[in-house]
Amino acid sequence: MNTLLAPQRQSGVPDTLRLPSRHTHITLLDRLAMRVGLRLLLWSTRSGRLTDDRRRHTDAFRRQETTALRERAHHREALLLAPRA
Repeated sequence: MNTLLAPQRQSGVPDTLRLPSRHTHITLLDRLAMRVGLRLLLWSTRSGRLTDDRRRHTDAFRRQETTALRERAHHREALLLAPRA
């Protein structure tokens, strides 16, 4: 698209997306409040998931360890029963 041929906004026409009553500057207090609110929201949604993940991780680790023990026992028995050359 050629920007030289595109319709341009006239300088006398106000921007319709920007409200005249709104300030473009965001105060430090508002920024701080938004950051605190966002962090609290993220923290509150993840706290329940962490305990669930911990339980699932523990169960998976136990299953993995018991499987490894069974495999080692099987290999040990296979070596003991194998004919010697």
